[in-house]
Amino acid sequence: MRARWIPILSFAMLAVAFVIDVKTPQTLVVAILLDVPIVLSAFAGSRSLTAWLVIAALAANGVAGYLNGVAAGGWDAIGVADRALAALSIALVGWLGTTLQERARTFGRLAAQESRARREAQLAVAVDRIRASLSYEIVLRAIVREAPALFNAPDARWIPEDRGEGMLTATRDRDEVALSAYAVRPEITSIARRAFDDDDVVELRADDPLGGMVLDGIGARAALALPYSDRGEPLGTLLLGFAAPADIDEIARALARAYARSGSAALAQTRLFAQLAERNDALAERGGVIRDLVYALSHDLRTPLAALGLTFRQAKDGLYGPMPGAYLEIVDRSIVATDELQRLAETLLLVARFESGERRPRREPVDVDLLLAEVVGELEPIAAARHVDLQVGDVCGSRIEGDRGDLRRALTNLVANALEHTPAGGTVNVAAHRNGEGIAIDVVDDGPGVAPAARATLFERFAGGEGRRGAGSGLGLYIVRRVAEETGGTARYAPRAPHGSIFSIVVPVRG
Repeated sequence: MRARWIPILSFAMLAVAFVIDVKTPQTLVVAILLDVPIVLSAFAGSRSLTAWLVIAALAANGVAGYLNGVAAGGWDAIGVADRALAALSIALVGWLGTTLQERARTFGRLAAQESRARREAQLAVAVDRIRASLSYEIVLRAIVREAPALFNAPDARWIPEDRGEGMLTATRDRDEVALSAYAVRPEITSIARRAFDDDDVVELRADDPLGGMVLDGIGARAALALPYSDRGEPLGTLLLGFAAPADIDEIARALARAYARSGSAALAQTRLFAQLAERNDALAERGGVIRDLVYALSHDLRTPLAALGLTFRQAKDGLYGPMPGAYLEIVDRSIVATDELQRLAETLLLVARFESGERRPRREPVDVDLLLAEVVGELEPIAAARHVDLQVGDVCGSRIEGDRGDLRRALTNLVANALEHTPAGGTVNVAAHRNGEGIAIDVVDDGPGVAPAARATLFERFAGGEGRRGAGSGLGLYIVRRVAEETGGTARYAPRAPHGSIFSIVVPVRG
């Protein structure tokens, strides 16, 4: 509102300064007052307003000087010099004002970009935590628990679609989710229905009668309602309360949409997993068919995924012409995603072969140092994207006998796992050394480690370690163990002080 009055006030002050200048002797430097409205215009952030004020001030300075000379019967040399200095001052103040405005706009853009990047990084961390389980209840509580800190909101409430389930609440200052037994109020139900009907985030403000009732009920000045659904079926609504309407900006709205989409996908995944678990007996009878399907699907996926990855890399190298920087960033992310999909397809194919009993691993000499270098080189883009330092440490200069492809897959699983659980700025080190049993290949990270209760089942199929190994296919460490055992060795885990993990493949030296 104040910005609207700045142009009017600036020109009014300019007129007043001009009148005072005309009424005073020409040797009295009153023209300096013409700088004041120019300085004031800088607060409006308009370069055109400042430019017009500079032109008007220069004209007023000249006209006032002329009128002073006419009134005095001549023009004093000092008065003329003062006028020249005043004109120079007006031009200089105008230039400084426009320069500061441009700097302020640049700083504002950079600050907005930094804020968006920081919030997106926080979103990625929150989504990883949400997806760390396949339990519907745990995922739902994670959605509610992570929301206050992510959105800098005092509290978050989960409004279930089934009104008999009760309302989950979480606050920013407590890392707990509480279940409320009282019924959901009708106005909150109406807001939830509106969000589902619009299929978008709904913003609640006090000037909306229905929104005002909801805000009064939750003790907030503004709120966002985020709809969650599974293939069109409503699951519930996340209601975020804010201390002021200004807390809800365009970044917050975009973040809310992304958070709702990610949460909906995570909840849908848990529902699908639960449905699969309920049909476990039927799936066991048809295990052979499913195994064959997985085998065929993963086998057939490898070729198109490899072709897609090659196309992305060719585009990045400029084979199809130059691309803007933003497109190159998207291509880099696409390459990483395609590589991860290809590794998943190969993982499924390998598990299908393990379970089918059709495994016929080859026996060939494998250079351990070269194997380490190849795996690290392949995963370096993922490490760079996660801002993790991936290194090759000590090497042993030895050879082992085994299936090179299987050993490469096992080591890739360990390194990818370490990268996934190492925080930004951390380090993952891959090294090999001789011990009393043969060659030990170690993958060392400084992540959070594995909870003691989860260590006994780390290398089993679909084994999840609390807070450490919940994401992914659940097959990576299982494959590591099977490959190590087929090579005549073992797969091991050891905690690292003060935090972190050491995963090892220990295989004997042949010949």
